[in-house]
Parts: sequence; structure tokens; C-alpha cells
Amino acid sequence: MKTPRIPPLTDNHEPLLTPIFTGRKRVEYIIGIVLWAMAIAYFWQWWLISAEHIHPVGSVLVTALLAWITILPLYFILIFFHAARPTGPLRLPKGSRVAMVVTKAPSEPFEVVSETLLAMLAQNVPHDTWLADEDPSPSTLAWCREHGVFVSTRKGRADYHRQTWPRRTRCKEGNLAFFYDHYGYERYDFVSQLDADHVPEPDYLYNILRPFADPAIGYVSAPSICDRNAHESWSARGRLYVEASMHGSLQAGYNGGFAPVCIGSHYAVRTAALKEIGGLGPELAEDHSTTLFMNAHGWRGVHALDAIAHGDGPRTFGDLVTQEFQWSRSLVMILLQYTPKLIGRLPLRLKFQFLFSQVWYPLYAFFLAMTFLLPIIILAYGDNFVSVTYPDFLLHFMPQSLMILFLAFWWRSSKTFRPVDGKIFSWEAMLFLLARWPWVLAGTFAAFRDWATGSFVDFRVTPKGSSEVDPVPFRVLAPYASISMLSLVPVLLVDDADQTRGFYVFAIINACFYLFLIGMIIVQHAHENKVRMQSRFYQPVLASSFMALVMVTGFTTAERGRDGIEALTWGTLSFSVFDDQFSVAGAGVGGRDTHKTIFNPRWRENPLGGTRSENN
Repeated sequence: MKTPRIPPLTDNHEPLLTPIFTGRKRVEYIIGIVLWAMAIAYFWQWWLISAEHIHPVGSVLVTALLAWITILPLYFILIFFHAARPTGPLRLPKGSRVAMVVTKAPSEPFEVVSETLLAMLAQNVPHDTWLADEDPSPSTLAWCREHGVFVSTRKGRADYHRQTWPRRTRCKEGNLAFFYDHYGYERYDFVSQLDADHVPEPDYLYNILRPFADPAIGYVSAPSICDRNAHESWSARGRLYVEASMHGSLQAGYNGGFAPVCIGSHYAVRTAALKEIGGLGPELAEDHSTTLFMNAHGWRGVHALDAIAHGDGPRTFGDLVTQEFQWSRSLVMILLQYTPKLIGRLPLRLKFQFLFSQVWYPLYAFFLAMTFLLPIIILAYGDNFVSVTYPDFLLHFMPQSLMILFLAFWWRSSKTFRPVDGKIFSWEAMLFLLARWPWVLAGTFAAFRDWATGSFVDFRVTPKGSSEVDPVPFRVLAPYASISMLSLVPVLLVDDADQTRGFYVFAIINACFYLFLIGMIIVQHAHENKVRMQSRFYQPVLASSFMALVMVTGFTTAERGRDGIEALTWGTLSFSVFDDQFSVAGAGVGGRDTHKTIFNPRWRENPLGGTRSENN
């Protein structure tokens, strides 16, 4: 077989990477950082000095949660500041041999992968195109022969269907390991690998190969843009919007001295580097482990911001939570099983980066769980952990929140989000953030169990293509129903919350949010998919359970909502939410008739002395 080779190019002294924020943009960024830092200082000097901290343990929990919310953005702010993108012509060594390979599992329709193959064949850089198919059918083989596509398959090879890494069965790593062992290492210098559904744009290969002009580069990552089915799946849109800055700005920031992280949907490798580290890394998150192994062996990476391929996001909410569970479990397994052996080989900045990225999932789940648990704990405890008024808290907290929003819109204006028009605000993103943490928490616990017991799990491939789907399983909805109900329990049981009455509102809000999430999951699942009904009892049971939860939430809100809102507005002399009307008790008048509460939000006419009616 004659492998296409890259023709020689004249020497070019243009830099391989160009900073994104230069000149005026850099000055604007520095001003934004300074204003954000001032807002952070304004909040924390108030919180640590002026606020009254009552309960030591509770105060630490609340302070840790606020630190996560307010200080975490510093990591992204500093990384974004060093963002850079590959530039210049393709400058690979003369005669470099290049291949593109796409993987296919038995559950993935060939109609999906054929579109990707045609886009690979249309690339503007000489290369060979490969299909790594677990079990190619005769029609698939005929199509590949007709279009000049080479086929790699591990079918019938027990040594490439091992239960554990390396060369694991039912795993992309094992499929690609066969390709590299038999073809990739020997025939090619550079290989770009893609998932079945990720269709590359015509200049994709050109853009992802450019960084390999530097002989120290062992891998090149690229944005994972799962937008092909965004118009028909809210789950896909939620992930797309939330991760737009990560796949663009953050990864481009890693080009400034850190380690861009390979994303499994598509990335490229220098085969000599991959062979040196022993092939693709372990676990379902083989992209992350491969990145870790590469850097531990002294190879560096670059993020090709403009190497664009478009793939499918999770088709259903069930697919979404499966991905969250599997990815979180896999990352924590890497943290527990492989990072301790490799972390010592990394420079300090990369030690921090990899440890932070691996503990991010558990920390995210922990702090989101705390936002749910804190109102329950405080209402049950019967006293505030920190004594502050809610208006005073908002006065000090909002400036840094507004600055982060300003920076987010400014980052997007730099055209470094992927996709470029990723939304900052959307209901899909809000629900995605609410929905993922219980499954991340479950994945984290599963990782610790598997690590402690030496057990392992089989991975589930997210379905591709279109077909009928099952109704949303009750087990998928159960965590959110439990969160909603548990939020309401202390509101109903604690009659006189006294100083903690404001947490009635936060607990009710939590219950309402997760109730709304359940409703949207059910409605959108039916709206977006053709659902096969296997039981005539499913819909009545689901509808009656949901309505019961709605009624309990409504009753709880009616009983405790007023007390909670009054407590939150305490300390606000200029604003009133309710009016109290009293009648004179006498014959035939008494009980509840002597006191009525009327909802009437308004600015007070005389803040220092109360309303005019009170002064008369």
C-alpha cells in the first residue's frame, strides 16, 4: 500500500501559536480582572469581618460553599488570560504519513458513520481514511472498498477483548488499540481519530495537524461540539451551552503553558509518542488518561481551536445521566488508580491542573448537594450558622456575580467559545446544572467502591441515530422527586423556625426547582421522541405521582411562604411585601378574622418611620 505523504514546504518563521488577547483586548481583560478582584474583596471583607459567625462547623460549611462559588472563577480567569491558537501554514516534516480513523460500535448505524467517512475523504490534506469497526457487515465492507476506505476490525480476536485495560472489550480503547498495533504505529506518523458521529469540516485535518510542526507535541486536542441534534434535544443543548467555554476558551488557555485535555470525540496523536506511552490510556475516559500519560512521559499538547467537527449530544435525558455517571466514575477511578503513580513526573503547574480536573466532578457534586442540604440542616438545627440579613448579603454578593457575567459575555465576544454562539443564559443550561450532580455523586461513590473492591463495570455506548425510545425510567426521576420531597419535610414539620424562617423560602425554592425539572424531563421526552409504551400503568402512575408532589409543594408554600419571605426582607426598611390588617375583636368576631395578611409588594413611603398608615 502506498501511503500519501505530506509534500515539503518552504521554511516559515511564523510562530506556531498566537495569543488571543493582545493590545486593547489584553488591557480590557486586565481591567475586568481588577474590577472582579475588587468585588471579591468587597464581599469577603464583609463576610469574614462584619458578619457574625455563630456555629463553627456550620459557618465553615457555608463559607466553603461561598468560596467555591466566588473564588473558583479565578482559575478560569487566569487560564483564559493566556489563551492562544495555532497559526501559520502546515509545517510537518517532509514525507509525513497521515491517517484519519473513525470508530464504530455494533449499536451505531452505518448511516451515521458513512457521513463522517465522506467528510474525512473530503479533507484538503493527503491522508488515508480508516474505519475501525467492531463487526463490519458485508455491505459495510463493500461500501468501504468502493470509496477507498481501509477497514480495521478486532472481531474474533480474544486478545483484544480483555475484561480489563489494556485492549479492553466493549471499549473504544480496545478497538483503536488493534488499529494502532497492526497499522497505525508502522504506517503512519500522525493519526486523527474521531467518534462515529463527529463530522469534520473540510479544513479540520489541516487545523489539527498544524501544531505537530513542533517535535515536542505528542497530541492535539480539538473542540467537542455536540450540536448536530441540538434542535431536537434539550439535553444536547444543555451540555452544549454549559461546556462552550470549556471546549474553547479554557482549552485555548491551556496552550499557555498548561496541558490541553484530549476530548474523546476526536483528537490527533503523534504515533511515536502514543507507542512510547503504551497506547491509549485506561478507563472510559481514555481521552483524559491518555493526556495524563502523555504529559507524564514528557510530551506536550496543543488545543486546535479551529479544528471543527460536529457531533451528536445526548438524545434523551436518560442518555445524559448515563454519560454523567460513567464519566464521573471514570475520572475518579483515574484519580485513585493511576494518578498516584504518574503525578510525581509532572511539573508543579501540571500537578495542580490534573488534580483539579480530576477532583472537580466530586467537588461539584458535593457543593451542589450542600445547596440542597443546608436549608434542611439549618431548619432542623433551629439557628442560623451566620447571622446576616438577606438584603445585606445580596448587597455584598451581587457585585462579583455581575462582574463574572460581564466577563462571560466578554469572553464570548472574543469568538473563542465552541460553538462560537454558545448561550450564557438558557433554561436548558440551568436544568442541566441542576440535573447532573446526583449522577456525578453516584459515579463518584461507584468509583470508590470499584477501587476498594477491585471490581469493574461494563460501559454503555450512547445510542446514535433515530429510533423509538422507552419512557423515562422511574429510577431516573426518583432522585429529583426525593430531593423535592426532602426539601419540604422540614418546612412542614418545623412550626416555629424563629430566626431561620428565611430558609423556608430556600427549601421551597429547591423543591420547586426540582419539581420543575421533573416536569420538563417528562414533557420534553414526550415532545422530542417517539416513545414506545410497554405498560398501560406507566402514564397514570407518573401523572398521579407528579400531581401529588405539586399539591404538597403548593400546600407547603401557602403555609410557610409568607413567614419565609417576611424573614428574608427583614432589615429592608424601604421595601414591604405584605400588609397586615387587624379588626377589633368583639362579639361574634375573633380567631383568624382579627388578622388578615395581604400580599402587596411596594416601596415604603416613609422608610424610617414606617408606612403612612402605620404612623397615623
